[in-house]
Amino acid sequence: DEKMLSKSPSPLLSSPSQPSHNQHGLLLEWRDVQCSVKTWARETKTILNGVSGRARPGRVLAIMGPSGSGKTTLLNALAAQMEKQPGLVLQGEVYVNGEICNRSMASMRKGFVRQEDTFYSQMTVRETLRFVARLRLSPEVPYADKMLVVDSLINKFSLANCADTIIGDSA
Repeated sequence: DEKMLSKSPSPLLSSPSQPSHNQHGLLLEWRDVQCSVKTWARETKTILNGVSGRARPGRVLAIMGPSGSGKTTLLNALAAQMEKQPGLVLQGEVYVNGEICNRSMASMRKGFVRQEDTFYSQMTVRETLRFVARLRLSPEVPYADKMLVVDSLINKFSLANCADTIIGDSA
């Protein structure tokens, strides 16, 4: 189920999963995702080759592999956060609730915690989420609404018991 990447967008050999009946989330699927780049030596380097997978609503998904195996490239591709550059080829299909992701869906808000994200060790979980909400949510969103989003995330991810705990530092 985790194999993906293809040389050109093509019809799926099998149909995507049925849309989720969970109204509190989206089923995200990707099929045959491929990514390659041209090196300075004009050689093609394959980063992702035929990768397919699924992220179900209400479930945690771990994408694991050794350093350099393409984990971050896959996440950037799925979140449409890869900058266009000469020599970059990205192909494959993405489905949201069983429907192929089109340009209007591509503008949906999406994100992931990057491997280099930093947490402030002197802040609590709630303070960190409030800080991020104030930075990432539109300036047009009133402060009170941003705090409602924070509270919703705390509840959605079952963080109520640790929301006021200082994150700390392992160093």
